[in-house]
Order: sequence, then structure tokens, then C-alpha cells
Amino acid sequence: MTLFSNVGIFIDRDRSGRFDEWLAHLESVLVLGDFEESRKIALLRSKLYGEAADEFDNFKIENPIRAQDYNKIKERLHKLFHSTETRAKQSVEFHNMQREPEENMRRYANRIRKAFNLAYPMTGIIDKATSHSREQIMMDRFLEGLSFEVQTRLKYKEFSSFEKLIEKAEMTAMAVEESQVRHRLNAFQSRNVEPNKEFDRITEALERLNTKVESNTHQNDLEKRIEKMQRQLTAQKSVSFSQNIPQIYRPPNKTANLYFCDFHNSWGNHETSSCKTKEGQIDRTCYRCQKTGHLATYCPEIKNGKPSPPPGYDVNGVRQGSTEQREN
Repeated sequence: MTLFSNVGIFIDRDRSGRFDEWLAHLESVLVLGDFEESRKIALLRSKLYGEAADEFDNFKIENPIRAQDYNKIKERLHKLFHSTETRAKQSVEFHNMQREPEENMRRYANRIRKAFNLAYPMTGIIDKATSHSREQIMMDRFLEGLSFEVQTRLKYKEFSSFEKLIEKAEMTAMAVEESQVRHRLNAFQSRNVEPNKEFDRITEALERLNTKVESNTHQNDLEKRIEKMQRQLTAQKSVSFSQNIPQIYRPPNKTANLYFCDFHNSWGNHETSSCKTKEGQIDRTCYRCQKTGHLATYCPEIKNGKPSPPPGYDVNGVRQGSTEQREN
């Protein structure tokens, strides 16, 4: 540890020099000590101060899984305190920036601003037209670095400022995430014969959240409530959306016919008249059409066309290959 104590702290490039040279010095000490992964991360953090320490802590909060990998942390710090010397390399880095998994939207926007100012620095006072052009370049890069689902909803809209774009991107990302959670919940619930009141309550809460997201109000409340809904879904016992839900639902008796439920808009082992989910929503009000008898998830206004029966059944749901069933 004597060698390690000789390694200075790193604050930022202006006060601590090149990050890559500082890191090379630190790693030469870490290799000599043959430290474990978690120990190397702890020692790295002990040598960071100021802006560098803040970036390390934020990365650990936003990416708890990736923050357990020393190389991932090193890669992130390299991006923030890069050692590129030429304007050309800094420009390439700016134009290749992407929003990292789980990264806060505003931190991603701040990385865009910082990289842009390093790649295209301006001295003195700039006029309004130049300032607008520079902001538009950052906005374009910001959009291109977002996920496909968020990007497609924002790409062809106009925003008066970068700040307005960031606010809309935050709300859109939450709406996309809420939609994905609701879709998985509906897929699970639609295959339950008996109604699940707990899932109904969660679905109603998600519907209310979706309404708030679409109206761009109560942002802090939305973030807290969506996190709570996700924790509830994760805590459900013996539920695995990727493994326990079959691609095509088949009744326990493989020789039986299928029935079509118009409420679920799917083939299964019950008809619309005996649908337990429909019975459980008889007094519910849909926020989309304002009618009683269903939640917005099952609203007829957004229902797709009637699907075809799965392979092995005719258009009436009768299992093929059975003469007796066809006669019935």
C-alpha cells in the first residue's frame, strides 16, 4: 500500500492532468497488489475527489449492476474525462454518444452539452442565430442517442429549446416504460381463468399513471408511483413473464375444442358469456371511451381484429382430426 499512497487524487482534467495517464499510474499499483474486483473499485473511489467523485457516485446509483464491473466504471470515467487531444477525436466522440442503460435523462443531456462544447468550443459573445444553431445540433445528437421507442415518438416534433426536448423525453420514456409493464401484466392476467383482484388494482393504478403521463403533469408523483408498481409486479410469487406464459394458450385437455372470448379477443377455454375477467370489470369505467363495463386495456376502440385459431383447430375452434368433434 506504500505505492498506492503515492498516487495522487483525480479531480478533473484541468487540475489533475490527463485521466489516462493518471489511471495508468493507478493500475500499475493495483496490478502489483493483485486486488479483487470489488477491492479495486473501492480503491479507485478513494482516489477520486470533486467532480470525478460525483460522477463515480452517480454512475453507481444509476447503474448498480454495471457499477460492479471495474472496467465498466473505467470506461464511463474515460468518456467523461477523456484524454483525446485533437478536436477531430472530440468531434467523433460527440457524434457517437448514446444514452446508456438506466442513465438519467438529464445526466445524458449534460454529457451531450459537455462533449459538444469540447468538440466545438466558442470564445467570446455569440449572436442569437449562432446560439440557436448550436443548440439545434445538440438536440439532434440527443435524439439520435435515445432508444428506438422514445426516439420515434419525438424525432419529427419541433421543440423551442433543448430544455423543452429534455422534459418531453423524460415523460415519453416513462410512458414507454409504463406501457411495457402494462402489456406484460395484461398478457399474464388474460390467461388466468379466475380474476385476480390484486392485478386489477395494479392495472387501474397503471391506467391512472398513463393518463397523467399523457397530460405531462405531476412528474415527481409519476416517477414514484411507477417505481412502486414495478416493485409490486416483481414481488409476485412464481411469475415469470418470459418463461411461464406460453406463446399460444392451450386448454389442459388437448382433445377439447377452443372457445373464443370477445372480451379478451383470444382463443381459450371459455367464451365471452363465462369470462371471469369481464364479470370482475362489470362496474369499472374506461378512461378512454368513458363507458362502463371494462378497463381501458380491454376497450373495444383499440381492439385488434379477431385472431385466427392456433394450428390444429378450424375457424370455429374445433380440433381437427377428430370426426366426433367435427360432427358435434
